Amino acid sequence: NLTNEANHMFTWGEVTGASHMTELYYTATNIRNQFTLRGEYGWNENLEAEFTYERWLNSYFRVFGGVNVENEGVDSLEEISTTGVVGVRYLLPLLIDSDLRIDNKLRPTISFATATMIFRNVALYGEYEYQMDFGWVNDFEEGTDFEEETTWQVGLEYVLSRDFSLMGSYDNRFGWGGGLSLRF
Repeated sequence: NLTNEANHMFTWGEVTGASHMTELYYTATNIRNQFTLRGEYGWNENLEAEFTYERWLNSYFRVFGGVNVENEGVDSLEEISTTGVVGVRYLLPLLIDSDLRIDNKLRPTISFATATMIFRNVALYGEYEYQMDFGWVNDFEEGTDFEEETTWQVGLEYVLSRDFSLMGSYDNRFGWGGGLSLRF
């Protein structure tokens, strides 16, 4: 039984409904393989979803590949862009999850995410992502050589029970808001 335990897939997820955005996280993992689904939808019709497969190389380092889907323009779901992504993820000290990736449009991206309990039932969390586009695949307007995109979010979560939390956050794309999180 002990040797079969490593092959068993364990799953968990979280759905957050807030006044400014909706988020979904879902993970299925065993000792070496992990599948992750993440999606965000904002009040301004800004949509981003990502599905990745990760391979754990040790307790801190993993490689991944997947698909990212997002809309190009704000307030418009007609312009959906799908890109393939590959990269590495590393768990830094203080449980900061780092992510370094490149997509099929040759845009490198670096991101960091962390969460910590600051009181018995109160958690502080944050995410930061910086994407660079050097125009290796995309054609820019005359006189433009470089484009960048920065997204970040910071928030507080009050744990009501094992399955429910109240949350409040600020996201630079969606603004301030609060809502309820359900873990499963």
